[in-house]
Amino acid sequence: MKKIRKALVVYYPKHYGTLTKLKKALRENRITAYYKNREREAEIKKLAGKADAVIAVGGDGTLLRTSHFVESQPTLLVTSSTNINEAFFSRATGMDIAKKARLLARGKYKLLPLLRLEITLNGKKLPFKALNEIYAGSKEPYHTARYTLIIGKRREGQKSSGIIISTPAGSYAWARSAGGKTLPLTTRKIQYTVREPYIGRLTKPRMLQGIINADQKITLISNIWERHKGMAVIDSYKKEFGFNKGAKLVVKAARKPLNLIYF
Repeated sequence: MKKIRKALVVYYPKHYGTLTKLKKALRENRITAYYKNREREAEIKKLAGKADAVIAVGGDGTLLRTSHFVESQPTLLVTSSTNINEAFFSRATGMDIAKKARLLARGKYKLLPLLRLEITLNGKKLPFKALNEIYAGSKEPYHTARYTLIIGKRREGQKSSGIIISTPAGSYAWARSAGGKTLPLTTRKIQYTVREPYIGRLTKPRMLQGIINADQKITLISNIWERHKGMAVIDSYKKEFGFNKGAKLVVKAARKPLNLIYF
């Protein structure tokens, strides 16, 4: 693989111990690094394309946020604390970062391509891709989300607590907790999982959970009243997109995966 000479380091500010070890390891291996707090999103987006690799320091949430501003650059998660972070995406820690930095400098690493999702809302592409999932439903969990789910020629009106559309990586996260199935990380599949579907006299949904090929797409048409604040959220990130009555959401596989570094 390409030897890493320039890196963008995106960090979560609460764990400076690991960041200090990383700085030392990169410096010793003559890797020039730009350091940005994960809140500096505009700067992260600008610098990501200039780096040979992007390194996130923190937990899985930091990696997810960082991935929104990465196109094809190799990306590594260095977990800041294995005691409090699940570290699902992590391939390095503060304990072994000296060794891992040497491998980066020598090009001795591999890439795991992780499928991401591209989302359009009312014909406009949303600003970043989903590495785990997109959720669509009502802002308040006690309000029923009403929408039409369309996959190919199948169409069904539903009432539920919302729907999760996930990647293979996301199948180990929220989708799994909601009753979805785990998928091999390298498979090119998209999964949808309906949360707490309402089944009654007028509503008897059948499209409650399913897995489709990456060349297919999932369409949602909202029937959520404006006062119930329909929304769509990518990777549980703070940015919410309005999904009220009449809105059309289309989800499909993104052309570019996230290239996760592993050793």
